[in-house]
Amino acid sequence: MKLVLADETLRARILDHTFPIWNEGLSRDAYAQWNEAQLRTEWGRARLHRFALLDESGGLLASAKRYRFDVRVHGRVGAMCGIGAVFTPPDRRGRGYASRLIELLLAQEQRDGVLMATLFSEIGTAFYERLGFAPVPIDEVSLVVTRKGGAPAMLVRAGDDRDLATIAAMHDTRSSGARFALQRDRALVQYGLSKKRLLAGLGPTAARQIEFFVAEEGASAVAYVLLHVSPHGWTLEEAGDRDPAGARLGAILQTLLAREPHRPPPIIRTWWPRGFAVPPQVELRDRTDAHDVFMVRALADVAMPRTADDVFYWRSDFF
Repeated sequence: MKLVLADETLRARILDHTFPIWNEGLSRDAYAQWNEAQLRTEWGRARLHRFALLDESGGLLASAKRYRFDVRVHGRVGAMCGIGAVFTPPDRRGRGYASRLIELLLAQEQRDGVLMATLFSEIGTAFYERLGFAPVPIDEVSLVVTRKGGAPAMLVRAGDDRDLATIAAMHDTRSSGARFALQRDRALVQYGLSKKRLLAGLGPTAARQIEFFVAEEGASAVAYVLLHVSPHGWTLEEAGDRDPAGARLGAILQTLLAREPHRPPPIIRTWWPRGFAVPPQVELRDRTDAHDVFMVRALADVAMPRTADDVFYWRSDFF
């Protein structure tokens, strides 16, 4: 067995296998376009790779994505390995190939000085706990926004590339008190936005749309929201506000709801970091643990996050 970085031909073979599971409602061609386009972003070229475990004849035994994030964990800044899309072909299952791939990949990451490994499990925790990972809860909540008799008197416009560095700075400020947070820069913010826009654009018409709005003062963004809008409601992918109280963020949400004053408010769900202030116009309800379980494993001598109070993580940064 050998662990290899997948080239374009091998990635196409892997996507043939994973398409029935993770197609997100896309056609096979669109699914390939969506995955390959992520690798061509500035952040994706340097930070996102797909690995495969092959047998001696080149047969696929297992595959996974590896993300390299910059993080701050208990005051220490370094790299984090994110593992996603772990897959074993059906005829190869039950032989430990996925476990072997993960161990080989993490050994390589440890040699490179990576601080920690993380993943999101949609199959429960038992399999990954056997590999040394521990679950960390993330709060998923519903947002109830107080509606005004019209839009607040505040300039709200569509966000664009000029706002990305400001958004990264807002995240850095608002997450500074958390024991664990991503160190987001303009390239990572752009990657996350591009990934979601590509998915919306390549999918069926009206299945989903991405809305990115900022509140502006003095020609500079001072608050923002990134929303995934579907027939089932809104997902607040991420948000920020220079004001620690979050009042301008709340006002953006009120402005967006005021676009259709005669319709019932949509269901708004999000992951809400406990260290992020709740705007005065917003109430959080129906707290549950996120369905996809966040799990961590140390690769260096550094304390891992253990509770939802430790973690500052938006739904936008799910991988």
